[in-house]
Amino acid sequence: MKALKVLSALGLLVATATAETHRYESDISKLRNIVIHSIYSHKDVFLRELLSNSADALQKLRITNLREGHGLEGWQGNITIEARKNEGGKGGQLVIRDTGIGMTKDELATNLGTIAKSGTSEFLHRAVGDSASGGSSGTNEGSDLIGQFGLGFYSSYLVSPRVKVISLPAPSPSNPEPEQWIFESTASGDEFSVYPDPRGKTLKFEGGGPCGTEILLDLSEDGENDWVLETDRLKGLVEKHSQFASSFPIYLRVPTTSEPVGADDELEVDNDSSNAEGSSTWQRLNEKGPIWMQEPKKVSEEEYRDFYKTLTSSEEAETLGWAHWKGDTGSGVSFRAMMYVPSAVPDDFWQKITAGVKNIRLMVKRVFITDDLGADYLPQWLRFLNIVVDEWLRSLNVSRETLQANKFIKQLRNIIIRKALDLFTRMANDDEENFKKFSTVYGSALRVGILESSSKKDQNKLASLLRVSSTRSDFTSFDEYVENRRGDQKQIFYLAGAGESPEALARSPLVEKPVARGYEVLLLNAPPDESVMLALRNYRGLTFQDVSKKGLKYGDEDEHEAEKAELAAQNKAFAPLLKWLKSQFEGIVADVVLTNRLVSSPCAIVADNFGWSANAQRLAMANAKKDDPMLAMMAQMPKILELNPKSPLVEGLLERLLELPSFDEDNDEDETGPTADELELRESAAILIDTALIRSGFNIKDSNTYFDRVESLLRRSLGVSLSARTKSHVRPAPPVATGPLPEVDEEPAAEGTTFEPAAMLKDAQFEDWASIKQRMKESGEQLEETILQRGEEMAQAVKDGARDVAEGLGLGVDDDDGQAAHDEL
Repeated sequence: MKALKVLSALGLLVATATAETHRYESDISKLRNIVIHSIYSHKDVFLRELLSNSADALQKLRITNLREGHGLEGWQGNITIEARKNEGGKGGQLVIRDTGIGMTKDELATNLGTIAKSGTSEFLHRAVGDSASGGSSGTNEGSDLIGQFGLGFYSSYLVSPRVKVISLPAPSPSNPEPEQWIFESTASGDEFSVYPDPRGKTLKFEGGGPCGTEILLDLSEDGENDWVLETDRLKGLVEKHSQFASSFPIYLRVPTTSEPVGADDELEVDNDSSNAEGSSTWQRLNEKGPIWMQEPKKVSEEEYRDFYKTLTSSEEAETLGWAHWKGDTGSGVSFRAMMYVPSAVPDDFWQKITAGVKNIRLMVKRVFITDDLGADYLPQWLRFLNIVVDEWLRSLNVSRETLQANKFIKQLRNIIIRKALDLFTRMANDDEENFKKFSTVYGSALRVGILESSSKKDQNKLASLLRVSSTRSDFTSFDEYVENRRGDQKQIFYLAGAGESPEALARSPLVEKPVARGYEVLLLNAPPDESVMLALRNYRGLTFQDVSKKGLKYGDEDEHEAEKAELAAQNKAFAPLLKWLKSQFEGIVADVVLTNRLVSSPCAIVADNFGWSANAQRLAMANAKKDDPMLAMMAQMPKILELNPKSPLVEGLLERLLELPSFDEDNDEDETGPTADELELRESAAILIDTALIRSGFNIKDSNTYFDRVESLLRRSLGVSLSARTKSHVRPAPPVATGPLPEVDEEPAAEGTTFEPAAMLKDAQFEDWASIKQRMKESGEQLEETILQRGEEMAQAVKDGARDVAEGLGLGVDDDDGQAAHDEL
């Protein structure tokens, strides 16, 4: 074997000595240097370029064999990659082979020795010409060819100072016995050599044929580019750039420390491998083909799901839905695309994105080009999608790293948004359970989409996809609400309360009347919900109406004159109470009116149409800066106290007011000052208003004063003197300390021990982030359970207190759990 290698080396020396040497012209030499060092922004693109050339060579042979026949029955094309490291040192050799069409001596000199000479473009031109002149069919196969500029080969000099190309062309009628030739050149030289291979026809591959090309990239011994020889790095580059570039298999020689997935021990490429026999095997890197190239009807659900795992490089990845289509922008650019909806929100979805959108893989002829289309290419709310777009008119610049067709990119953005909305709509119509999962995961994203969108059409489309709770259902749509509207109803009623449960919102006094009358009220508890309603304003002709604000209309008010007459009479009867409450609590409420919006609750606080609701005010205060004048102004916007004239509690207040000796309907001010009865009534009214604020979702100004009033009311109801004080003894603190501070007696470290953080961390075992997140989730669930339990205990305590307060007011409420008393207050 050694003798054969020596003879082979001597043969190469002799052949090299007699080789034809070609000089680059001076201008061409400079241009070549520019191509090598200036066109490509990343060294790792060399593998993409060389694999694209190999894929073209295989496709050319396939087309030519179909059209002309080469006697290659049973031919199976493939591409192989092999890294050969120098023994005991840096440097080595990377070998890329294909069983494609190969090149003759003249083609080597022309295609590799001439800048911007694309053999693929010339081949495609000939194929189209033959078809136009009546040649056999098959030119559609040419659409799979990648090469265009004739520059890809020169990217090999990015990592290799010396490149050798060995090629054996396929036999043809005009050249039935082709010779094997070698092209050799260096990155810095101004000449190249082409000579016959003294070894003869060595490129005979198992499962291939008597033809093909082998590229040898020598790596310098300084080790600068030794990363090229790392199998994991090579795998990553193929998966990133060329995983779908070829329908032919791409193999990588890998160590056999463990059986790799897709290994093919029967593939034989070269008996002269530097790897010891049995120490390595061939692993296929492109098991999954580009299914976007198939017709959607021919792809099964299982294939779609499997491909998503390939696309995300995760066997655990799941998808909720997908879209697969081919299209034309109308400007002559055709493309194929796939879109996937992940089953979970990406970890960084809600973070500020500064590095650009990375969820769109833009490809040209199945070759990955870029996933960086700019930070603002897609709206934030759609950045959870995984998208593949394969464009077919090769609108690339010469580096194949960016697209020149900016018009296509702009058109593509609108197409993606439209297709995403269509996909979500189809998911909503096809599978309700699956769409429930989608709504849980991406409901907030849809809401952000409504707020971000400037298109009313897109806003309405997104609104149709929202699913919310209501007083009738825990999963309803705006369309269902509109279909179930009552009579002449012109409004969509809703109540917003960020963080509240739908059950808690449903118990609000503000929804009593609509629900009692049979109207549906949307219960919105997501933080953006109220802003979304304000942005939409209306849906399918119905206006959104917050039931916590003025302006609630059922549509049949004009038909009930009796109710209007009754309310007018009640306004006259309760005028003294309305006037007194307004004067006593000026600054807390802007107005006091009677209302028919309540059923059992005595009162409620509502906001003006142009003011903040309780929900909006809480959200604003939670996010506002200190001393924000706008917040202060909006917080002081008018709030209206609405009284239920049919409530026994309100009737009782009116009776107590009229019974006051000092009360005068014409002048309720008494120069002698308020009596004890009036102070007690004022205190009861203050408790009533503060309770109404709390139940309506607003914050009270002083919670301590509120509880002091409740305590006073409880004392009176229990017969406890208001002046009685708690009997307790508080032991005073010692005198102020004087003198120096005591010294801290620090225990000395054990002899021979030192504090070395680096050494301590060296062998430390840290919990992985996934486990930490799981524990955080479990802790959050436990905390939520504890909060709910405490909330129930507090609610019962409030009911108990309400029963005592009601008894103190003489309401005569008798129930076990205090709910009735709570409703009265």
